[in-house]
Amino acid sequence: MSDINSVVLVGRLTRDPEVRYTSGGMPIVSLGMAVNGRQKDANGQWGEKANFFDVKFFGERFERLSQHLEKGRRVGVMGRLEWSSWETDGQKKSKVEVVGNELQFLDGRGDGEGSAPRANTFASGASGDVAPDTSDFVPVGASAADDDDIPF
Repeated sequence: MSDINSVVLVGRLTRDPEVRYTSGGMPIVSLGMAVNGRQKDANGQWGEKANFFDVKFFGERFERLSQHLEKGRRVGVMGRLEWSSWETDGQKKSKVEVVGNELQFLDGRGDGEGSAPRANTFASGASGDVAPDTSDFVPVGASAADDDDIPF
């Protein structure tokens, strides 16, 4: 039995994507994401807490999609966690990143935070395109439940 290493994130990009290339010419697209969560403070009151994640994608499909991504854009990412370590100036450093294999745009370009989410682009690192599951999306113009009603 193998271990499970899977992550799903929905949030906003904290910066424009950066594209670099391996020595073999494969594109690597790096993103920063902010995902809002909730936690109790010292007084036991619930408050918002932003969580920040570095995400990277490999391949030409994601290089093309990166042209449509910009800071503030709402996206969904599926992937796995990857830990890496290195040494700089005699100090050991490490970090955990998300290696994405699926990317979904959840708003249109220029849509504000008040817009109802809608899927308009989807990409998968697997061969072939897969249609997005829109069963939990709120149709444009419909009333969405307030995020404060969600227990996590």
